[in-house]
This record gives sequence, structure tokens and C-alpha cells, in this order.
Amino acid sequence: MKISFDLDNVIFNMEPIYQKAFDGTGLSYYKPKFWNVRDCYPEQVANNLIKLFGDDMLYQMKVIDEELPYIINKVLSMKGFDTSFVTERLKKQPLKTHNQLLRNGIICSREQVYDEYPPKIEVLKKIKSELHFDDSPNVVEDCLRNGVDVIMISNDDTLYNHHLRSKVEHYNSLKTALMKTRIYTK
Repeated sequence: MKISFDLDNVIFNMEPIYQKAFDGTGLSYYKPKFWNVRDCYPEQVANNLIKLFGDDMLYQMKVIDEELPYIINKVLSMKGFDTSFVTERLKKQPLKTHNQLLRNGIICSREQVYDEYPPKIEVLKKIKSELHFDDSPNVVEDCLRNGVDVIMISNDDTLYNHHLRSKVEHYNSLKTALMKTRIYTK
């Protein structure tokens, strides 16, 4: 089975970037309520955030859950699974993305990493992903429209995707999703 994972807010914790976007603005930090940063943040914060999305800080983000590298490595080593990592970052830097995975203990090959710019659905179709894990409402909707099975990572902090919960299988974390779907068992 070909499975694929989004990175940001699924494997990597993006909270430090969102918080840093508020630095120097005099505004108090709050979590995004909408997917488009220009819809949910004042202009100065949105501009800071977009700049940070293109900054090397993005490639320094750590895993959301310290158990994830172990779990993902277990999935990577299982027979019957062909696993890819697919992200849509402003700068297409697959080598930096691959190194970020390695630094965080996720042992994958460079060929398993797709650091592309939208639309992600084209990459998912190209690699023939049979099951994709993502938090982006746009990607989830694209998957639903294009026949790519998708599981949405949706927790209390991902207000931007709550409107899709009734349309798609969702879990509060990748760890939970992998356990509930029996892809990973202890």
C-alpha cells in the first residue's frame, strides 16, 4: 500500500513559527482559525508569517510528538508499505526537508521526500498515494475530489479544518491515526 504523510502540523510542530510571527507587533499570539493567513491574522503578522514560511527556521522545526520518529520508522520498515513524505513549502528544498526528517530521527531516503509547491494533489496522483495524512483543508478537499483516500489530522488547535470533520475520517494526531487504522500497532 502506498501511503504518504504531510509534514507541517502533522509531523512537525509549527507553533514556534506562528508565535514568532507575532514578535515585535505588540499583539498577543493566537492560533490560526482559517487556512489562509491573510484571512486570520492582521497584515503585519501575516507578512511575518509568510516570510518565516520561506525562512530556514521552517527546516529547524521539531516533531510534534517525540514518539513519532519511532512509529514512522516502524511503518517505513514494514513490508507492504511504500511510504512518502509530501509537503508544500514556499521554497522547494527537498534536501533540507530530507535533512530535517533525518535530524529528527526519521530514517528515510531522499527519494521518499517530495517538497513541492501546490497543488499537492498532483504529486499524490503522480506517486499513486493510496492513503494520505494531512491537516490542510485544501489538500483534504482535493483528495476527496480526486479519489485519493485521506485521513485528516484535526485537533483542538486546527480550527482551520474543523468544517471538514463531517466529510472525512479524522484523528487528533498522526500517532492516533496510525494506531486507529492499524497501520501501526505496538
